Amino acid sequence: MLRTALERVVLRYAPGILPGSTLHRHALAVFASGRPALAEPVFEAAAAAYRRELRVEPLARLRVHQSLARARASGVQGEEAERMLEIVRSLNRLDRLESLRAPYALRDARAVLSEWLSDGPHGDGRAVLERAA
Repeated sequence: MLRTALERVVLRYAPGILPGSTLHRHALAVFASGRPALAEPVFEAAAAAYRRELRVEPLARLRVHQSLARARASGVQGEEAERMLEIVRSLNRLDRLESLRAPYALRDARAVLSEWLSDGPHGDGRAVLERAA
């Protein structure tokens, strides 16, 4: 419980201290570790930092990552499919997106989505895309 309280305090002040890119990579690391729900407050801290820095494009990329994490964290079958339309619309506005694997390099956004779908709990993203359609 102390750790959670400490994390909340750190995340509250982090956007004013740490750059958005650092917080964004940390959120991606938490997401990649298989804890997408725990990545949510880190994504929000990174978003606050990006807004403070007036960095619009990185904020848009972060929101796509956040949508991917939320869809994965829901745990409800079919939830990913419902969120796919939102995710695909957001991706259409971006050419590049940070990879979901370290070192989180910028890659083609569609390739990152394809990776995310293939790494999903059901293994094959085609079923998710079909349900979304």
